[in-house]
Amino acid sequence: MSPPPRVLVLSGGLIHLANQLAVVLERPELRGGAAEISVLLTGAITWDPLRLAEQHRAIERWLEQLRQLDSQRLASVQLIRKPETLEPGTFDLACLNNQWQQVQRDPCEQLEIPTWLICGDGLGLYYRCARELKAIPPSLLNLPIREPGRRVHTALVGAQPCWHRPHGPIDPVPLGTRARLFEALVASFSEACKPFVEDCLAATRPDRALWLCSLPNLAHQFPGTRLPPELLGAWIDQLPGFDPSLDRLLLIEHPKAPTAGSLGSEPPPGVVAVLRSAVPVEVLVRALERAAPGRRLVVAGLTSALYGVRSLSGAEVVWLGLRPLWTHNPRYRRHPLEFLHRLVRVRRMAWLTRRLVTPC
Repeated sequence: MSPPPRVLVLSGGLIHLANQLAVVLERPELRGGAAEISVLLTGAITWDPLRLAEQHRAIERWLEQLRQLDSQRLASVQLIRKPETLEPGTFDLACLNNQWQQVQRDPCEQLEIPTWLICGDGLGLYYRCARELKAIPPSLLNLPIREPGRRVHTALVGAQPCWHRPHGPIDPVPLGTRARLFEALVASFSEACKPFVEDCLAATRPDRALWLCSLPNLAHQFPGTRLPPELLGAWIDQLPGFDPSLDRLLLIEHPKAPTAGSLGSEPPPGVVAVLRSAVPVEVLVRALERAAPGRRLVVAGLTSALYGVRSLSGAEVVWLGLRPLWTHNPRYRRHPLEFLHRLVRVRRMAWLTRRLVTPC
């Protein structure tokens, strides 16, 4: 009798992991609960021992929830806390976010894993390479990323734009399984979400929409590592239907924002609170939906969290305008290609978001 297949899931965070686990659990060659699945966090979070420990605890709570729902299939999922203990030749398949990320490639190469499964960032935003502009020529030419001696598969949701797509066939993401995993993740954060939900409901009128803004990680590009109030004010002016005399905007800091925050002491009119939470934005939004069923909820931003919010909930999303960013950030006038890179990236994320017909 052959041993069960062993899978290493290398992930940059909880939302990434929900998508990756769904794909791995429903792979035809792994379905049935026989596979042994190991989870290893990679990336910036591993550089901060406190944040890493917090994320490990969150994953363990989530896995406990999942085992209660499906003990047969999820009993073998384990979290790897000490990657140095892993030995070459023990894994059959690696599930990665991005093929180009060295922090994910290194373990796969060192452990000599023969088959790679690429699932993209977040809920499946594919990146052929780190820079959006560099991805355009090889995508249009449909060139493969050379991986001698390895088999590479890709699993994404729907068609990708021709200017940034993987080579070869794309396997589907099992959306039903992903939704169940996400709902279990939300349940595991129920206590952590309570202060956020209470703050949101207390700060807004019950007859008005709930307005949230997921701030992008851009403060480091401005003097004093602060987003200028003029920039935020310009973004607020562009929010369709937002009335500063009646509505209140709650800002959610980016996890990588400066410790002192992205804004100065005087936020623009209409902003009622700046919230910081270790809970993913997608989870916060779902918890708020549950607490205020039927109430209109709008999430603005410039990051892949908006794609995740729209994928996993019924909330509306609004992409912040890029013109104010060009106007108020002198760095972009010195480095216009950097602005163009961001422009193409945001346009691609917005395009993919619009193609989501219904939340799933």
